[in-house]
Amino acid sequence: MPGKSDEVFVIQGEVLRALAARPFREGLFGKNLEEALQTLIERHPELLPGKQMEPGSDDPPRFVLLCREMPVAGWSLDHLLVDQRAVLTLVEAKLIQNPEARRDVIGQIMEYAANAAESWGSGRARRKAGEFWRDRDGGIDAIIKREFGIGDVDAFWNDLERNLQNGKVRLVIVADEFRPEVRRTIEYLNAEMSNAEIYGLELRCYGDESESLVLVPYLIGQTQATADRKGSTQAVWWPVERLRSAYADLQDRDIAERLREALDWAVDKGFFLEAKTQAPTFGLRGRSGDRIVSFFSDGTVYCFINEKHYPGGKGERDHFVGKLKGLGLLAPDLDPGEIKSGKTLIRKLIDIREDELKKMFDIFSHYCRHREA
Repeated sequence: MPGKSDEVFVIQGEVLRALAARPFREGLFGKNLEEALQTLIERHPELLPGKQMEPGSDDPPRFVLLCREMPVAGWSLDHLLVDQRAVLTLVEAKLIQNPEARRDVIGQIMEYAANAAESWGSGRARRKAGEFWRDRDGGIDAIIKREFGIGDVDAFWNDLERNLQNGKVRLVIVADEFRPEVRRTIEYLNAEMSNAEIYGLELRCYGDESESLVLVPYLIGQTQATADRKGSTQAVWWPVERLRSAYADLQDRDIAERLREALDWAVDKGFFLEAKTQAPTFGLRGRSGDRIVSFFSDGTVYCFINEKHYPGGKGERDHFVGKLKGLGLLAPDLDPGEIKSGKTLIRKLIDIREDELKKMFDIFSHYCRHREA
């Protein structure tokens, strides 16, 4: 707990004024500590200090709240946020008063992370965020577009799915203070984990609630060495030659060959649509001009099923889905009307026979548009 000597200073003209630490355990907004912290993060996700997470970055993480009290494996996470690179950020705000609680909160958020892909994959994170933001601020897709300057929000959610499946998440425990042993544990975990990140965030409060308060976020767990080693993955454009080079570097030669075959076909037919994503990706241009298919570097094929992507509306979309079902690429019981965005084919490129691959390309051809059309 910060002592009475813990102060920050405000310069007003030539006057230096000290603001003493205000113990967060006294509460804020008429609420107790945990409720106050949770309210702050909900209203102001910018309190998570992206610049401290990625020191030296030209584009440090910026955050949008997806959901409060997000269900995960029978429990409830305080906040689920996402950054501009589609990396989910799990936030727990806790009053840490004793050694048992200190150990429990770290174990708890790690358990949430271990169950994240199972609980939130296959579009569930997007659906829950949509429910949380329904009838507010234009909905979650509009918020993401506005806050992150993203044009293709469907591609953003695809990146989120990929990050989630690859274990690329960020864990943040928020408190008013952390004991030294907790700091050491967080620092150790963050240095040792390869894909995920874990931080402690102390929100220090100064001043008097009767006047303006000063909140100082202080991140625990990051060092410049760890930041340099983990790096930050930026979304980039993937033109044809860059894709060919990336495929040549893939360790799985069979997947690389299938991806090249799909790419050559798309380019030859004029259906190729360049993507801006983290990993090598390209799409197919539908008759409406929108992307209707994406090919990912692990051989996953994602089809956009929302009827807005099809000039013939629901009827054309349903016909497309029916063709893919007939080839065994989508589940027979799939109801396209219940899919908000799209669906991953149930088989990857490497699992599709050569004769089936040609039939799949023929199906796509009927719903794609040549770039010069």
